[in-house]
Amino acid sequence: MIPGATTLSSRISPSHAGQKLVDFLCSRFRYHSRAEWEGIIREGSVTVNHAHASPDRTLVRNDIVSYTVVLREPPVDGAIRILYEEETFLVADKPGNLPSHADGNFIKNTFIFILREILADRDYRGPVKLVHRLDRETSGLMVVAKSDAGHRALVRQFEEGSVEKEYLAVARGVIAPPAFQVSGAIAPDPASSISIRKRVVSDGSPGGRPALTCFEVIERLASSTLVRCLPATGRTNQIRIHLAHAGHPLVGDKLYGRSDEQFLEFVRKARSGDFAPLPWMETPRHLLHSARLAFNHPVTGERMPFTSSMPEDMNRYLEGQRTGTGAKQFS
Repeated sequence: MIPGATTLSSRISPSHAGQKLVDFLCSRFRYHSRAEWEGIIREGSVTVNHAHASPDRTLVRNDIVSYTVVLREPPVDGAIRILYEEETFLVADKPGNLPSHADGNFIKNTFIFILREILADRDYRGPVKLVHRLDRETSGLMVVAKSDAGHRALVRQFEEGSVEKEYLAVARGVIAPPAFQVSGAIAPDPASSISIRKRVVSDGSPGGRPALTCFEVIERLASSTLVRCLPATGRTNQIRIHLAHAGHPLVGDKLYGRSDEQFLEFVRKARSGDFAPLPWMETPRHLLHSARLAFNHPVTGERMPFTSSMPEDMNRYLEGQRTGTGAKQFS
């Protein structure tokens, strides 16, 4: 074993069976290009069922694909606050700049890993399961199940759309109307060189998933607007995509508020282990906060509302906009 190395393993599901090894890695782990993955496979860092394989190896169901790599995990804010806890679930406040789960270079520096350690320190040894996810840079409320039955019941509510969700966002530019909505479907953006970037498309477009977000202006500032966001659906990056489509991307959004070239510059810099801000970055993270959730108790059915106050970094940015003391917020 290489000192400091981590081995990441995935069991091939029926949906991935029949794929070439390199195609699976490109689709599942998008932080390397196809050429990079081919080189990594050939140098022996990727195995199938604990044996070296070629990039064009055809995978079958239940194959174990393993990738051994020395990772330098980026720094995160691990100050998780548990707001409510009982036998079947808990609600916690996730800081900004903390991934919900393992992804890319983040293995242990994640919300779910740190939360499990917090609970283990209290001698809790039961299930700890994410019910939903927030983007790495989005702060605020997260629901975590502590039983299998609770997990099923809570996930079902998110999937059925019965969970009330409210976010606070700082959008770039001064928004004139007091309220507006974006109802465009969301699909991959074929015009972008970034595989994860999506855009709004017309309803019925191939690959488009219907999405609706209502927005209410709370406060207009010097060059930005504080808005309340009420998503009626739960698509990945939905609020960010809809605000960008409206011409007012989130302050600090590197993916939907900047060019492909700038986003890729940020990614390359982070991969090299350099996490210092770039000159064009307004804030260390995008300013989006999950401020309110309400759902039914997984056992009793009682309606359970939860709120989270706006975090300090967002308050600091807003105060700078109000007083004209500067927008950039780096410590």
